[in-house]
Amino acid sequence: MTGVEPAAPSPEGVVVLGMHRSGTSLITRLVSLLGLSLCRHDDLLVGGARNPRGHWESKSLVRFNDRLLGELGGTWFCPPLLGSKDVSLLLRRHASDALATLQDAHPQRPWVWKDPRTCVLLPFWSAVLEQRVAYVLVVRHPFEVSDSLARRNGCTPLLSLALWERYTRQAMLGAAGRPLMVCTYDGVLADPVAWCERVVAFMSELGFQTRAVDSVAVGAFATDGLRNSHQSWSDLRPGPQISAEQVALAGAASAFTVQRSYVPPALPAETPETAEIFREIARRRGRKPSLAGLPAHLVTPASGAGDRDKASRPPVSVVVARSGASTDEASVLALGATLPAGSEVLIAGAGAGDEDAGAWSRLHEVSLRQIDCDRPPSEAEALALGVKAAGGRIVLLTTGGVLRCDPWYAHVTEALALPAVAAVGPAMRFDSCPDLRHFGRAFADEDLTSGFVAGETTETLVPAALLSAAHCVYDRGVLAAAGGVDENFDSACAAVAELSVRLWRMGFRCCIVPQVEAWAESPDEDGADDAGRLHDRLRIAALHLSPPLLRAFTDRASRLPSYDRAAARLAASDVELRRAAIEAVCAFPIDRYFEVFPLRPPTQSTVS
Repeated sequence: MTGVEPAAPSPEGVVVLGMHRSGTSLITRLVSLLGLSLCRHDDLLVGGARNPRGHWESKSLVRFNDRLLGELGGTWFCPPLLGSKDVSLLLRRHASDALATLQDAHPQRPWVWKDPRTCVLLPFWSAVLEQRVAYVLVVRHPFEVSDSLARRNGCTPLLSLALWERYTRQAMLGAAGRPLMVCTYDGVLADPVAWCERVVAFMSELGFQTRAVDSVAVGAFATDGLRNSHQSWSDLRPGPQISAEQVALAGAASAFTVQRSYVPPALPAETPETAEIFREIARRRGRKPSLAGLPAHLVTPASGAGDRDKASRPPVSVVVARSGASTDEASVLALGATLPAGSEVLIAGAGAGDEDAGAWSRLHEVSLRQIDCDRPPSEAEALALGVKAAGGRIVLLTTGGVLRCDPWYAHVTEALALPAVAAVGPAMRFDSCPDLRHFGRAFADEDLTSGFVAGETTETLVPAALLSAAHCVYDRGVLAAAGGVDENFDSACAAVAELSVRLWRMGFRCCIVPQVEAWAESPDEDGADDAGRLHDRLRIAALHLSPPLLRAFTDRASRLPSYDRAAARLAASDVELRRAAIEAVCAFPIDRYFEVFPLRPPTQSTVS
């Protein structure tokens, strides 16, 4: 015996706890930006219209937790209370599988994992993980959670607050004796950089190896725009919707604390009606774990504040990138004729001429707005200005080159309602090659030159590597979450191409709706000089390519006559900050994009 105590094992990861719609996705991504690994890319649950910046959780672990809840007769919306016998039974049946599933999902250490269901199952997981992990509990104002669940699932406050109470209370009790940091969602958003520094201090004390806080990446991801509801903790009082027990729990849970061995504060007993609510759900829901069929005092059609907000918005905002003296009247009329009533058109750039006003005067129930600039903008700047001003539920970007277009609104809104579809465009035809239908664009080679890709007739959505700047439509919420249009390109074609890559890397899909055709005189022309075109390609490369690909690309580009001018512009820009912001919102590396859309030389079916 040497008398020297063995070194404590290095911690394996951080488990993020919190009720659904409480900010667990935000916290998980912020912790991952500090150097902890997320799950395998092929296991990652991507975002959607309700959570456009991603869930950042493992699909296999969600399925595993759902299976455990099902064995206990529960679901995420009918969470059981685990007694000691329940925990013992689960441990005998599933402890080894639980650890194997976690290690398979998170092969790289240290990792960060979240699934709100873990709050309810924490007595089981705490026993499985023992001292391998630390916990971060994020608590959101109960009425903000209620508002969010009303929008997403149609839950009434009675059900939402019962869920908030059980998840929060069980998380606090289940984390006893473990390293735990407790924070509030609004506290994180108030100063996300300072919060990350607190997390680094917490994790470093426990032996985690972390990165320095990247304020640009953190600020790009943790924006206050993530909140659709704002409530004050100080105004929380017992009333018809919230019990005295729930208010007392909110007071105890909302206090920031960091403890190496967590001692829960004195917590009130659970509201008596909460248990009865979940017993009623268990009786009514039958065999299917669905909210459908529950009584109206628990679930109503999702028609909360978010849906009222949508109803007040124009159905479509058309943003016309205007870099020249006028917008083609034929394009104005072609697009305007396809718009639903109440839509808006924003012409960004130089002031609209008489021909614009004359064209739009022939359209009914469509408003026209001009976005003037102090100087003539590039096409990309014009698009960015228009997107910032757009208020529509969906946003159509165009360079004004469409000669005619099939009715597209019904088909496009149907496509955008599909999971993970964030942007769509029509099949394009050009007067220069009228017999070919083109399904978006693609990078043609390793130098990131791009061209239109021709394809056969089909009835299903066609994945598009890059959309066309002549006509592309986006879900407004996803477009905002992605960071909008990058104004530092010259051409709209390049700006839309980069946005397409960004959306794919976030886990969304860009698609062509083959039932809709649009006609243009010729393929996208950026109108820039050689240095401008090279600058745009250099910027896409600098924002997205991995270091080896970027070095090879730059080496080839440096041999071109216009390289020095293009490179000097790039160096003077915000490219490093912009890349950091893109990396923060993107769940997947560029290699995964090129696996889906491999680089290839131009073919006869590609329009250059």
